[in-house]
Amino acid sequence: MTASVSEQNARSSDSGARDRVGVGAAHVAAWGFAFLLLRVFAVSDYEWETAFLVSTTLGLDDGLALVFGSLMASYLLTAILLICVLPPLIASSVWGTGEHRQGITMLAVLGLLVLGALTTSYNLWWLPLSTFAVFMTFFLIRRLPPRNRLRRSVSTVLARVGLMTGLATLLIAAFVQTPWVPQEQIETTGGTITGYVLSVDPGYLNVLTDDHQFVILLSNEVLSRR
Repeated sequence: MTASVSEQNARSSDSGARDRVGVGAAHVAAWGFAFLLLRVFAVSDYEWETAFLVSTTLGLDDGLALVFGSLMASYLLTAILLICVLPPLIASSVWGTGEHRQGITMLAVLGLLVLGALTTSYNLWWLPLSTFAVFMTFFLIRRLPPRNRLRRSVSTVLARVGLMTGLATLLIAAFVQTPWVPQEQIETTGGTITGYVLSVDPGYLNVLTDDHQFVILLSNEVLSRR
């Protein structure tokens, strides 16, 4: 009887773990789809037909390039959002005790890497100072009595830091209109086009111009790209 109960408990535990993994994967997929949809509309200036044409250039292997290219396209907005998001991520990884602490710690480490890269690349020395100041504010608030209203509000924020990070990423997706690829000057037989080459297919290039127009260029019309 004891062995049977133990087996049932083990099966129930395994089933619960699979359910949590499934729910987690569904959440990630939903957030990823929302990010992709917002990016396509943002770079298309929220024009439906242009957004449709841009979406046809994306493939399954473009996911990482789209995410990292979007974060790097507007470094000032990324820096400002880091100031808001990174301190609570660090605080949650240091003081948190929830089941998602390991994931929060990974996000905090990634955020620190991005902070370091932005600081050294663009000489944004105010970025780590501002981030540290916000973190120290969390630290001082945490020293208040447990029933203090401000401390309880901050604790609520830290408990939802994962949601905050996701929303910050969606803000970047929605408001950064620069595409996720470098800007190029394309010399053609008809003149010079300044824009972003979204994809290169046999015989033609798909280009989004600076004024958010989708253009298809034949390869034999392109003289140079720089």
